[in-house]
Amino acid sequence: MPTIRGSWRVSGFGSSTQAVARWRNLKQIVFVRHGESEWNATSRMQGQLESDLTERGREQTEVNARVLANLGIEALYSSPLARARQSAAIINRQLNLPISYDVRIKEWDCGDWSGELYGDVQARWAEEWAAYQADPFYYRGPNCENYPDMIERVRPFLDELLGQTVQTVAVVSHGMIGRVMVSTLLGYDERSTLSFRQPNDVVYRVSLGNDRPAVDHYAAGTGPLPGVVPRAVRPE
Repeated sequence: MPTIRGSWRVSGFGSSTQAVARWRNLKQIVFVRHGESEWNATSRMQGQLESDLTERGREQTEVNARVLANLGIEALYSSPLARARQSAAIINRQLNLPISYDVRIKEWDCGDWSGELYGDVQARWAEEWAAYQADPFYYRGPNCENYPDMIERVRPFLDELLGQTVQTVAVVSHGMIGRVMVSTLLGYDERSTLSFRQPNDVVYRVSLGNDRPAVDHYAAGTGPLPGVVPRAVRPE
């Protein structure tokens, strides 16, 4: 997809009068990252491969579930990857809702790096990794997605959410694709999209007001806290 560097904007639903009309009913979208997985714990790149929750991950998700129990969630969506499905099942003990699984909210496809330790990626693909670090928004590693690819993948999903007749929905997904969805709703540019992260114990809530969306978050069950969490040194 052709892009002009320096002028990209994650084309906010946030500033469109037409979008505001679409979200007259939907008031909030709550974004949950899955709990810590086995590969999170060992610094292995997961992408769209499978990795189960650790005990710590299950505990994190129990805390997140208690947060969601008090947010009036009326519909629950999840990535179909195992770590997200396991998290959604734990959350749903509190919500007792049908779970809709959607392939469009699977994690970043990290291509040939999938299943590799971060340290091994940096050593075996030194040139490609350096290019990725220099241009993390646009650069595609070997057989990887970049951010514009992910934005185009989730945009139809978000558009469908905005047409919901319920007021509050929850989405269980992943560190990078969750950030892409939050950024898209808020109309962030590339710098802002890269400026924050979503740890396993953080829940983002995007509120769709009459003017433009706003975001706050819960961290380890505490909140709501203003804004977003500043980014990590490496991708999640």
